[in-house]
Amino acid sequence: MPFGYMGKILWVDLTTGTLQEEEIQDSLYNKFLTGYGLGAKIIFDKLQPGIDPLSPENILGMMSGLLTGSGAFFSGRWMIMGKSPLTNTWGDANCGGYFAPAIKSSGYDGIFFVGKSEKPVYLLIDGDRKALIDATYLWGMDSNDTIDDLTNRYGAHFKTACIGPGGEKMARISGVVTDKGRLAARSGLGAVMGSKNLKAVCLGGNKNVNIFDVQTITKLTDDFAEQFYTYKHPLKDKMLNEAANMPILSGVVRILSENNMLPISGEPEKYAMKTWGTSGTVAYSANIGDSPVKNWKGVGYIDFPGRLTHEISNDSVTKYETDKYGCYSCPLCCGGKVTVKEGPYPISETHKPEYETICGFGTMLLCNDMPSIIKINDLLNRAGIDTISCAATVAWAFEAYENRVITSADTDGLELTWGNNEAAIKLVEKIAKGEGVGRYFMNGVKFASEHFGKDSEAYAMHVEGQELPMHDPRNPDGMGLGVGYEAEPTPGRHTSTLDCCDLYRPAQPSNKLKDKNLHPMKNKCTDADPGVKLRDASCFMDLINGLGLCAFAFDTEVTPPIVEWTNAMTGWNLDFEEYLNIGRRIKTLRHSFNIREGINPKEFKMPDRARGIPPLEKGPNAKIQNDFEKGKINYFKAMGYDIKTAKPLAETLDMLDLPEVKKALYK
Repeated sequence: MPFGYMGKILWVDLTTGTLQEEEIQDSLYNKFLTGYGLGAKIIFDKLQPGIDPLSPENILGMMSGLLTGSGAFFSGRWMIMGKSPLTNTWGDANCGGYFAPAIKSSGYDGIFFVGKSEKPVYLLIDGDRKALIDATYLWGMDSNDTIDDLTNRYGAHFKTACIGPGGEKMARISGVVTDKGRLAARSGLGAVMGSKNLKAVCLGGNKNVNIFDVQTITKLTDDFAEQFYTYKHPLKDKMLNEAANMPILSGVVRILSENNMLPISGEPEKYAMKTWGTSGTVAYSANIGDSPVKNWKGVGYIDFPGRLTHEISNDSVTKYETDKYGCYSCPLCCGGKVTVKEGPYPISETHKPEYETICGFGTMLLCNDMPSIIKINDLLNRAGIDTISCAATVAWAFEAYENRVITSADTDGLELTWGNNEAAIKLVEKIAKGEGVGRYFMNGVKFASEHFGKDSEAYAMHVEGQELPMHDPRNPDGMGLGVGYEAEPTPGRHTSTLDCCDLYRPAQPSNKLKDKNLHPMKNKCTDADPGVKLRDASCFMDLINGLGLCAFAFDTEVTPPIVEWTNAMTGWNLDFEEYLNIGRRIKTLRHSFNIREGINPKEFKMPDRARGIPPLEKGPNAKIQNDFEKGKINYFKAMGYDIKTAKPLAETLDMLDLPEVKKALYK
């Protein structure tokens, strides 16, 4: 009997309409967990290299995490994966909400789709019943209406992941929507669903996951909850967070940041997340140089100072909030529903915008009108389009308009001037519908800049087609972020690295490790090798994605007992270094997918502007030029990759027990 996982996946052939179960060997779970770890293994083995991502041959996978269903906190993430139509690299996206447990309760660790249906369909799993249902009547509906329709048809316990009109039109910046506002948004995988005529996946299973040691995992979670819900300094937490958002103190915060004097700890961050969610960081991030400003060429306190940023941050956002909510098994509850009753953009109910969206359509465009951003967020959620990619594309359009690369004749009469929130809304509407000038922007900033040309590629902020998120690597601690943008198998992603390994490491290596003949990639972090810290932070994210955990779990000053949780869930007896090594195996497998496609990740580069070439003259990030090229070399060395080709060395693949990858790369 498997513990922690269901032991099988479901294959759906959309061309023939057949559904078939496949049992998965226990050894594969030991090597790849679930999440996009097992998903990468399955797709690497089954997918032929060189295929068009929007062809029927592409494989689209949906996976839950290994800890999903355990009761462990923060274990509600699910992942979608396949070859990306946006970057032509390995593609994946991560999402919260309530769809992860629905995958497992359907009886599977994951569902994989191949082929293309002749007409729109959706997959229904209702207990033991599995069927492809005609979705012609749903085609053209936005994601909200689609989810409402299927929920009303089958019941509230059914959970749906679907595409909106963006995915139907195969917009390369489209994602997959759950819970009417949670998106697996990055990598453009909504377009893959659209290319297969797959409108939705509706799950109402009745299977339970087997847990090896229920008593231990329950006690671990209870102990974690007791610490998590305890605030040592609640008044201090409140004062620090509110001071960071006050215009009168914004200069003080900036100066403290520039001199590394901010009182940073996990407890104030936990307070902010529980109180405001990610929207509580908008003003603070703009002030300390974390947020890009004016399409990455501006400086917060000069171009978008505190008196403006506070109008799209903290209480200025939550004053529209009508209800708080959290994802499955989440104690943080950082999400919320908002209502706008007055003004030109009334909305009865929609999801509260996240930091990335508010920064993208606020700080990046110099727009301080919160109802406009709420409206844009709702438009893109309904269309099923990635707000990060769309914001970067719109910011490029504003700068292109400023530089006369495009004119009002190109924009259907829209005047794309900085701070023009009305023009931003109308442009987003065109992108969401793929109409007018929107048809040039619906595939992202790389495609838009190449279409209009005139050297506009210089301010198209992407890596290999993936638009950069709203976090700036041009700061003293930006090396890991920048290397992640350029070296991650899905480039241009801020969620690809997390420096938390030291939370789980004893002062000295364990005897278990001393007794092993280790490849250098598995050695402990030392100051002598700067690449090891980059490597371990990167591979840690592959570990927690394989477990189905949320990254916010590690930002609360309470350490999640991930090793103990996982051992109690599965009955395994692994230590942290062994789990981290699984993360390294997953990372290398995803990376090797790109190598097999003939892609050299060493050549991935951010635009010069994001690299600090030339450096900013003012602000917290002034005069900073991180050597990302050297950082990538150090990272590839520590990973055990060739520093010129980025190809994993044969001995690295042997150490990681990846014979199928070695065969593919060393024919």
